[in-house]
Amino acid sequence: ASPVAATPTAALASAPAAAPPATAAAVNLGAQQFKDASPANVEDAYNALKTYLMLSDKSRAEASHLNDQLTRFWRVWLDSNRGSMPREQMIRSAERMISFYLTQINDPSWPQIDSKLALVDQSRDSLRRVVRGMPARERVYADVKARAATRFASMTVARIVGEQDKELVLGSYAIPGTFTRDAWEQFIQQAFQEAANRELQSADWVLKTASTDDLTLEGSPEQIQKALVELYKTDYAREWQKFIQGVSIRELNGFDNAAAAMNRLGDPQTSPINKLIETVYKETSWDNPSLLGQGLQRAQRGVMGWFKETILRQKPSGINVNVGSGAPAAGALPMGPVGREFSGVARLVVTKDKDASLMRGYMEALSKLRARFNQIKNQGDTGPGAKQFMQQTLDGTGSELADALKYVDEQMLTGMTDAQKQAIRPLLVRPLMQTFAVIIKPTETEINKVWLAQVLEPFQKTLAPKYPFSPASGSEASNADIGQVFGPEGSIAKFFNTTIGPLVVRRGDSLSAKTWANMGVGLAPSVVASFPGWIAPLSANGVATAAGAGEAQTRFDLQALAATGATEYTIEIDGQALRWRGQPQPWIHMVWPNPQGTPGARISAITPEGRTVVLLNEPGHFGLKKMIDSAKRKRKDGGVFELSWENSGVSVAANLKIVATPAPAAAPATASGAAGFRGLKLPEIVAQSVPAVNTPAPAGAAAAHAAVAP
Repeated sequence: ASPVAATPTAALASAPAAAPPATAAAVNLGAQQFKDASPANVEDAYNALKTYLMLSDKSRAEASHLNDQLTRFWRVWLDSNRGSMPREQMIRSAERMISFYLTQINDPSWPQIDSKLALVDQSRDSLRRVVRGMPARERVYADVKARAATRFASMTVARIVGEQDKELVLGSYAIPGTFTRDAWEQFIQQAFQEAANRELQSADWVLKTASTDDLTLEGSPEQIQKALVELYKTDYAREWQKFIQGVSIRELNGFDNAAAAMNRLGDPQTSPINKLIETVYKETSWDNPSLLGQGLQRAQRGVMGWFKETILRQKPSGINVNVGSGAPAAGALPMGPVGREFSGVARLVVTKDKDASLMRGYMEALSKLRARFNQIKNQGDTGPGAKQFMQQTLDGTGSELADALKYVDEQMLTGMTDAQKQAIRPLLVRPLMQTFAVIIKPTETEINKVWLAQVLEPFQKTLAPKYPFSPASGSEASNADIGQVFGPEGSIAKFFNTTIGPLVVRRGDSLSAKTWANMGVGLAPSVVASFPGWIAPLSANGVATAAGAGEAQTRFDLQALAATGATEYTIEIDGQALRWRGQPQPWIHMVWPNPQGTPGARISAITPEGRTVVLLNEPGHFGLKKMIDSAKRKRKDGGVFELSWENSGVSVAANLKIVATPAPAAAPATASGAAGFRGLKLPEIVAQSVPAVNTPAPAGAAAAHAAVAP
């Protein structure tokens, strides 16, 4: 009991000498998970004193008050002393312990603390001075709230969703029982009326004071009651906004756990999400007169309306209902702060034609998502199904996730204010985000399986034991073997075009994952860095460009200059290639003839529209000679010739410099290029998620809205 009692004691010691009443800090779903008590806040200091006195005198103990306050104070001590225990496990254990502790209040052996009388007197004296300095209206309002808090239970997510789902849907904020519909209808409304019409006498056992407040001296009863109600409604709306913003879906670890969770979330009859929205609607609709009008219309239809519509197949006539004598139409009646802030929730729940509602449509979308998850699970190997599901979601077609998000944004949130969207959208989107997060792991596993079968195993069997991949090997890999794996037509290029292509964004030779809700497959950094070299034309990585043994070779340098009507072009000479992509290019060393490459010369370009244009294609031993002969030539200084070719509106140019002395018979063409594949090894996996500091589901409302923006 000592850790529990110590913190309220510290709060009492710091009780304010004088401070206006204030609302405690709002929920922060980042590092701070709950509303913390502040010793500078009058209400928090009062509650701390009340808790301290209850712990020392069980005859005063109130389970609802202690449950809220002990959680708030004990949590700080637990966070500092939990060691290696996971935070979720700590919270669950603490909740069970507090629940057991509070159920034993009537037990004679229920533990009590020895209160420090001097501390209690000092705290009471400080709080009395503050309370005496408060306006009478604020004192009455605070007194009514305090009395209501002892009579009505707090509203929590666990209370709404029940035992079965309280581990699935989590809440970080508990609404005091003062701000519930039961409290308003059964106590608050009548208490405000009494306070506005007669002198109010109250006794406070916490402060040991008796006070008399006569608000009738401040104005008419109607004005006083209206002012108290407005204060209450404003606080009521604020409390429920905090409550909604604190709701989250726990991280669904593993596909089996996710399937089980979706079976709960997607069940229209028992879904905890549906229960939450329905409860918020029930608790906030009392301040929306238009909903009263809709209820009266449904009541006036009665049996006759049902008989005409169902039996006689007649379309029922509309009924105009006015609430109150001489009042405007119900839909035109002004809404209070609560009804105004939560009119968006009412719009989701209220039924329209054929008992259909937007919330029912949302549950149907979750039901389809549940069916898709179960279908993937029943396949045994979840990888192929998860990969296809992710691809469809990223493409925005054929995906239950994409359809559900589209329904939320285009149907459910239409017409809401930005503030309402920021409050409601995260609650509707979080199940979708958590579902998408679950399919990432099996998708990455499937990608790695395909990489192993299509790329890595063939590489290990045919290339890895040979030179240059194994520098000490006496066996040399041929261009044909290397071309099976590397280069623009190799198995690596095909793998990235087909298997990974739909899941990534490719700009030139750079790769980045496509994302949905800021989530997508993770690509190993080494793969992203090596990818351009893997798919480059073979000579670009220095493969097999040694001179032939029986023929003298001409060495020459080639430099790409520019292109008109093209974003990229490639010059290939005997298996050696030069590629231009809009950037200044260095001189590239080449030899002719190159016995390790396919004889011939070819020039191709890609237009901005993605069309391939072949400017020259001369196969055979003399392809280089024909390429030079067909070019427009311009002599420059230093033995350099500028060559250009044109076809179909595309023009490319390059510099050519010939080295006069033929290379020795066995001289390598390029010292730097020859090392391109030397000792190269392919990674075992290409898809690898980097562990994130935060969960994929953004906690704040604005973050959740931005995270799943189309």
